[in-house]
Amino acid sequence: MCKECEKRLNYAKRIVSEGMKSDFYELVSSETSLGVSTSYKVKRNKYISLNLVPGYYTIYREIDNKLECLYVGKTDQNIHQRINRWAKGIAGKLRHDESHSAATKARNDGVRLTDKLYIKYMDMARVKRIVDDKNILSEPLDEWIAPLLKSKYNERTFELNASLEDFFE
Repeated sequence: MCKECEKRLNYAKRIVSEGMKSDFYELVSSETSLGVSTSYKVKRNKYISLNLVPGYYTIYREIDNKLECLYVGKTDQNIHQRINRWAKGIAGKLRHDESHSAATKARNDGVRLTDKLYIKYMDMARVKRIVDDKNILSEPLDEWIAPLLKSKYNERTFELNASLEDFFE
């Protein structure tokens, strides 16, 4: 593996390691006349806002008491907007000028808004404490993070031949 690739992989591993310490939030979505409404439930009747929060996010689905990573993303603007676009894709409510190929694939595989869905996120302030290389900070490290988490629907990823077990050794 090239030196720069190793550097990116190491940053991705550090982001995943730090992200594992983060809480899961229930992804609460419902279809509306205009598309989909999403919110993020912390505890009973307590929600967080991810509007105008840049950073990385992961979407999980619970199946048989196990969580599978469905998607890993990065946004420089608004995590809520990106997760909402994914949810609209799952619901089949994307406008003609919108797309989310991973959500479309997931929908075709039977993922639904009514599934038990969860998210984790890491805002850019936290990411900047991990990634001290300004050039790499601006890159899409989600392409390196996705294979580490065995994301099911990310299309642009690097083949790392790594598992979380290897990762934490």
